[in-house]
Amino acid sequence: VRRLAPNPLLLTILALMKRQGITLPERRVELCDQYVRTLLSTWNRARGLSGRAPARELDVVGTMRMLASLALWMHAVSPGVGLVKREALRRRLVHLHKVRGDPDPESAARRFLEDVREYAGLLLERGAGQYGFLHLTIEEYLAGVGIALQGQQEIEPIVSALGRRIGEPAWHEVILLTIGYLGIIQQRDQAAGAVVEALADSEAG
Repeated sequence: VRRLAPNPLLLTILALMKRQGITLPERRVELCDQYVRTLLSTWNRARGLSGRAPARELDVVGTMRMLASLALWMHAVSPGVGLVKREALRRRLVHLHKVRGDPDPESAARRFLEDVREYAGLLLERGAGQYGFLHLTIEEYLAGVGIALQGQQEIEPIVSALGRRIGEPAWHEVILLTIGYLGIIQQRDQAAGAVVEALADSEAG
């Protein structure tokens, strides 16, 4: 909480969560998950800046998956910085929508960026044509989700993705959040433990 609270928007959401009687989790992976889901599902309504309901609601599950893929890419191309050029971001979104099978990836990418920026505030324009997530911790968490989602049926893709990043300071938090997401959010305790063991074995070897 202390790491995230200095950001005014995140502090506001934290206050809203408390006001709604939501018990703040002690584990940071749970707090990050709660933050992102609050931003996606309730922030656009709670802020009430325009005095009217948004034109369309965000698909929380689909948007979460898209943001996870986007955050993983951003953290790979700009580790520890969290900023990418607008055109690079647009191209990546078009690619992700193509992979997902959208009939018009260009329009889908533009609408996605507008929705997330206008309704959720998760992606922000910072400076001249540069975009980043609301907070580096949010990017790190979503990057961890992106890695975890690669191992829905088996852990090898997760071990491979994390194994390449062992020892890199910019990926330390992502590795911890990936394992935390597996074990705590997805409640896949055995998978999380197996990933840790596999990473430890690769380091020992």
